[in-house]
Amino acid sequence: MDNKTLNTALSVLTFLLIVAGILISARIMAGYEAAVGPAITLSMVLIGVGGGVALLFGIFQLVTNLKKNLRLLIALALFALIAFICYSIADDTVLRSYPEATTASGVKFSEAGIYVMYVLVIGAALTAIISEVSRIFK
Repeated sequence: MDNKTLNTALSVLTFLLIVAGILISARIMAGYEAAVGPAITLSMVLIGVGGGVALLFGIFQLVTNLKKNLRLLIALALFALIAFICYSIADDTVLRSYPEATTASGVKFSEAGIYVMYVLVIGAALTAIISEVSRIFK
């Protein structure tokens, strides 16, 4: 499929989705509450498709240009290492003050996420400080 055909097909698809959105919105505004469910479903499907396409495009670009994306791969590996270390040191103790549905794995993931955030925020602050100080001496 050439570029012009793809652009035309995507334009037609975009137009059809806009028309569907307008029709569903008009039905909701006219008081047909039964149209709310399909509107939410359509929104969730479109968000899922858009996110999936963006993810696939990103992976395709990463794989096809490995040499150009070496820094990105190093950054992803470093992030994975930080996440693994934070998960390893996170505690999974469920306190009595937590809601009943709280699980040990949920507590561990939450604590690991907080640790990762601390490491990344501190790293960003240190990077900004070092960048400014090195700029003074240049």
